[in-house]
Amino acid sequence: MHYTKNQPVQYTKISTDKYFDLSRFPKGEISKFWLHIINNGLGEPIRVPILVARGKKDGPILGLNAALHGNELNGINVIQRLFDRLNNSEDIHGTVIGILVANVPGVLLGQRRFNDDFDLNRQAPGSENGIASSLYINRLIERVIKNFDYFLDLHTTGYGKQNCWHIRADLKDKETKNLALLQNPEAVLHSTPDEQTLRGYASSLGIKSLTLELKDPSIFQPDVVNDAIVGIWNVMHYLKMVPTPISCTLEDTWLVERSSWLRSNAGGILTVFPEILTHVEEGEKIAEVRNIFGELNREFFAPNAGLVLAKNVNPIAQSGSAILNLAHQIEKIDCSIT
Repeated sequence: MHYTKNQPVQYTKISTDKYFDLSRFPKGEISKFWLHIINNGLGEPIRVPILVARGKKDGPILGLNAALHGNELNGINVIQRLFDRLNNSEDIHGTVIGILVANVPGVLLGQRRFNDDFDLNRQAPGSENGIASSLYINRLIERVIKNFDYFLDLHTTGYGKQNCWHIRADLKDKETKNLALLQNPEAVLHSTPDEQTLRGYASSLGIKSLTLELKDPSIFQPDVVNDAIVGIWNVMHYLKMVPTPISCTLEDTWLVERSSWLRSNAGGILTVFPEILTHVEEGEKIAEVRNIFGELNREFFAPNAGLVLAKNVNPIAQSGSAILNLAHQIEKIDCSIT
């Protein structure tokens, strides 16, 4: 086997600090930064990678956050590629801050939760005197998130599931609803912010916040990455940060007032029949569970008509496992802002 000789790589200097002072980043440039947030058990720093694009002219501060759950990776690629585009574009008005990996220990372990086995997205606002995950999220909020005027939290579904590309947002707030529709998602879910989540706590601080659910975990999916970049650029135009006109990749989307996960009360080999974004009728068979010998144990039927937003694709299903996320109280609306 022959290998080509590696060419020397020119690395740009990347600063590291325990504090995030936006005024230290030069205007008209993209800066790379390591935020030293806590130390591990050997006393070595755990550092969060951040990109900062400051325009030469003042304007809003738009914050992006990826991999708050360590196996939710699409958002990393969204931020990388968005900043590539920012680097090659005309000057912006305002600032874009991209947290490439929020949950560094989780990403390195390939797991959803933090390394103390707690969910970072249920720890806000955290505490300087709390457990590791609580301290970690508290410092991320205090040092970075509180700088934002607008916040897009980039997620995917969890292990063993498939998801449609959708937004979770408080649709009772007109500006938040506009920000959601500008993403051109396949569905928009009304979701009242929970202050224990990062989006919810940011919203309580007056930061206009959305959760972007970018399909599936543990992989990069170019289709939804491309869609998310277009949507974020639309948001930047709406906020008068860039002159590029809004791009509408969809004419309409599904507006979802309510959805719920249906679960199996029998364990075994699970098969879920409906595909993502298909309609099911009340009483339609949606899943079955068989034992390890292939014998039918239980069948499951839709309790009401609705739209399938997500489904379980892991066939090994203990009792209580998810079957699918069924949206009801739905309507088709234009992908346009008011």
